[in-house]
Amino acid sequence: MPFLRARRSRLVVLATASALLVAGCGGGSATGPAASDQSTVPAGQGGNQANSEFGLPEAEIVKRVDAVEALIATCMKDAGFEYIAVDYATARKAMDTNSKPGGMNPDQFLAEYGYGITTLVAGADAQAAVGLSRNAAIRDGLPPADQIAWDRQLLGENTNQTFVVGLDREDMSPTGGCTRTAVEKNFSKAELGPGFVNYQNADSARIDQDPRVIAAYNDWSNCMRTAGFSYGISSDIKSDLALRLDALKGSRSVDELDAASTAALAQLQGEERAISAADHQCELDNVADIKAKVQAELLGPSAGN
Repeated sequence: MPFLRARRSRLVVLATASALLVAGCGGGSATGPAASDQSTVPAGQGGNQANSEFGLPEAEIVKRVDAVEALIATCMKDAGFEYIAVDYATARKAMDTNSKPGGMNPDQFLAEYGYGITTLVAGADAQAAVGLSRNAAIRDGLPPADQIAWDRQLLGENTNQTFVVGLDREDMSPTGGCTRTAVEKNFSKAELGPGFVNYQNADSARIDQDPRVIAAYNDWSNCMRTAGFSYGISSDIKSDLALRLDALKGSRSVDELDAASTAALAQLQGEERAISAADHQCELDNVADIKAKVQAELLGPSAGN
């Protein structure tokens, strides 16, 4: 999972979080047990211990990957295409291709990659390839026209938005085709996206709902505005960058971008680094000490985030 996605849990006041979820719901309705699972919640709304994508225990992620991939295989078969369900180990390997580069400490990662949204986009392209690697031979054995049909049936219009990419980004909104059908039956509307929501455990939620932390994050927002970036909450930053990247890149890989798009991507990457640096400094100046104090009061001096 990208290194800085869980760097901290940003405050979302209950009413604000509810509004974000309403605005961010996907087009379909989720069904089945997973759709009503309340084990994960947006920041500021409580929840159970978070330790994996969407704040879920890894065992739950394994179960959902298996369920989604089984449904994708059935959907593809019903459309006349062969597809081998991707196992969890392969999905995790795909997500790991876009993880924090080895040997880098947090400050080094921040300086080089920011949040890793636009700066690790090549890793996301590789991620999509790994996620489909078991089916590459099947697809490649089809005539060109059938390859296009296979892609559209599996992924819809955004052919680089595989299930594992959506899972790693915690945003299924760009998915289409059989993939979309499958994820709608295994993820809630909030989990489907669009946008980045910080999933956190109950202790983190208690800290972020403290009035002193709320005030500190208001100061964070003012600090960001002074630095030239107008964002109400930090998850807005990540959603904004992801949407701009998708608009620039579309379904193309980095290698397929023309010169103008490559230059635009480089500019966007520079902006991400600048925003993340300001975000980091504004949090150090306005939030970190207050949040540590509240945490010690609520959870004890030795408690970790």
